[in-house]
Amino acid sequence: MSVALLFITHEGIASSLLNIGKAIIQSPINNLSSIEVPMDADTESVAQDIENKLAQLSRDDGVLFITDIFGSTPSNVAQKIAGKYEADLISGVNLPMVIRLLNYRNENKQTLIQKALTCAKQGIQLNNSES
Repeated sequence: MSVALLFITHEGIASSLLNIGKAIIQSPINNLSSIEVPMDADTESVAQDIENKLAQLSRDDGVLFITDIFGSTPSNVAQKIAGKYEADLISGVNLPMVIRLLNYRNENKQTLIQKALTCAKQGIQLNNSES
């Protein structure tokens, strides 16, 4: 199977990143879901949405939460639920990370996390014309 991936972001972020990632990868993607949290969302409602999405995923190979901003509502609620499912949480999602997560779906959780973090960091570059 594969690690369950649950993207929990502010509105518009997860769907956009996943749509682009899927278009680039062009392979079937399984065991993945997302939640987009409105700015005025009730945290109890968000927690229930996370629980509902997790119930639809196979968690046999582990769970990985991916959020946009550390310390934001999506990240804070995910962090509270993570322990219950022995889930790891990565904050600071970017497109290079998404592509890596989608490309390496069959890796174990620790390898997948390492690949995602490495690619996310390498995807941030400064091209400065001033020397």
